[in-house]
Formats: sequence, structure tokens, C-alpha cells
Amino acid sequence: MFTVMIVEDDPTIARLLTAGLTKWGYNAFVCDDIGDVEGVFRRTSPQLTLMDVSLPRYSGYYWCERIRRFSTAPIVFISSHTASMDMVMAMSMGGDDYIAKPFDMDVVIAKIGALLRRTYAFP
Repeated sequence: MFTVMIVEDDPTIARLLTAGLTKWGYNAFVCDDIGDVEGVFRRTSPQLTLMDVSLPRYSGYYWCERIRRFSTAPIVFISSHTASMDMVMAMSMGGDDYIAKPFDMDVVIAKIGALLRRTYAFP
């Protein structure tokens, strides 16, 4: 079972993502300390992270860059920012994919499955 960390400050979206991922057999959890995403990542070692761009204190770009210093685990941005520059910035900071809000849960699940297959070579 793959573990997915959700870094999202909107509780409704966090619950929706957790429920959808759990339904598909993923061990999903919401990062409980938005002020220390790196620390939570280090303690939990998720195989994939879903990261919002707009977070209190530091942006998702910041946390992605911090995580990339020691991990190659996939990071997928999920954001209401839809400008091409936001997507370019996400990829430049180390993100592996970008999903615009509002999102379709089936698309989220398909993208996560594809990234995990390529990263961890499971059938």
C-alpha cells in the first residue's frame, strides 16, 4: 500500500482527497503541521505528496524545493492557480505534475497511479 501525504489547508478539499485516495487503496493522510511540511515528510516518508500552492506561511513551491533536497518521491501540485507561469514554476521547483482546481477525482487517481507505476516500477 502506497502512502500519500496531502498538504492542503482547506479541510473540505483535504477530506475529499483523503476519502477518494482511501477508497482506491492508498494510505492517505493530511499533513498535520503546515508550518513544518519538511519535518512531517521526513517522519512519515510518503511515496507521493499532493501539494497545494497557496499555503499559510510558506508556499507549496517552497516546501517542494525543501523536499527535493533529500527526496525524489513524486510531488503533484493541486491548486486553484491556473496561469501557465504557476505550472511552469511548479515544475521548475521540482514538481512532477500539476492539477488545477476544481479537479476530477478520477483524474487525480489516474495521475497518481501513473506516477507511482513509473517511480516504483509496480505492475
